[in-house]
Amino acid sequence: MQNQEIAQKLQSFISSGDYENAYDQLFDQNAVAIEPQLSHLNFGEVTGLEAIKRKVNALGEHISELISRELSEPIVTNTHIAFTNIVHGKMKNEEEFRMSEICLYEVKNGKIVKEEFIY
Repeated sequence: MQNQEIAQKLQSFISSGDYENAYDQLFDQNAVAIEPQLSHLNFGEVTGLEAIKRKVNALGEHISELISRELSEPIVTNTHIAFTNIVHGKMKNEEEFRMSEICLYEVKNGKIVKEEFIY
């Protein structure tokens, strides 16, 4: 699979909130995920597809409602894919949040081997 095709599928999965299929179809089993240190969550860096899925599920447990998402068109190079992602939501404690991030993905041999979120 070429990077442009991976980028389009990834954008579609993210836009629809279908992270499970994104990880299952597009990610390498030994992928690495880097999440900035959050004040109440401490994920840092995790390795392996199952660990990444657990991290995503743990983050999702804190969110009660996604109000809006603005995902940019992908920027695609020979080795990387990037998006900007602006999210407005509500936490389970009813506190609203707005987050703007850069989502950076490294691709090797047709699979995503690293994701990093910068916010």
